[in-house]
Amino acid sequence: MDFFRWFLQNFGLFFGPVFLIYLFLMTRRVILLYDYLRHVPGQADQAMLFLEPLFERLRYSASKGRDNATFAVDAIWAEIDCRVMVHFQAISGYVSTLILIGFAGTIFGSIGAFNEMFQGLAKGKAAALVFAGSWDKGLSTALYTSLGAAVMGGLVLTLMGSRFLLSRAKRFEAMVSIRVCDILDKEAS
Repeated sequence: MDFFRWFLQNFGLFFGPVFLIYLFLMTRRVILLYDYLRHVPGQADQAMLFLEPLFERLRYSASKGRDNATFAVDAIWAEIDCRVMVHFQAISGYVSTLILIGFAGTIFGSIGAFNEMFQGLAKGKAAALVFAGSWDKGLSTALYTSLGAAVMGGLVLTLMGSRFLLSRAKRFEAMVSIRVCDILDKEAS
């Protein structure tokens, strides 16, 4: 509970919940993406289990004639886009938006801090009191939103680019391509 109080106090009542929501959304997408890719490359059959009905349709279409098989292959790639690649796009969008929100927090926090400083100096307060007041009235929001956006965005982009996500997705695509070729070759002979 102390963490949430500190978080809301330093990130602000608007930017704090927004950061927490975006952290939840990004974490959720990464988990969903990892659920699809966790068996890659070791257990190819397990990784492609959700595509099995489409592979069956491809086998049937290929046995009837190669022209029909093209549509089944397109359906396989569309299913991969809907189930796997859409998460990469969503995470990328979340990171981009989060960076903009961090920048907006920097601007709003700085405005609040400067406002507090100028009001304090106009009232003849000591510089130490003015600075302490400006920290509470916006400077912390400005600094923490910038730092939070950079850290969260950097961690997610690093995770996406690491072997855990992007390279597994590329391996998954290669595994599906090989399976499609095997099905078409088997049915052609």
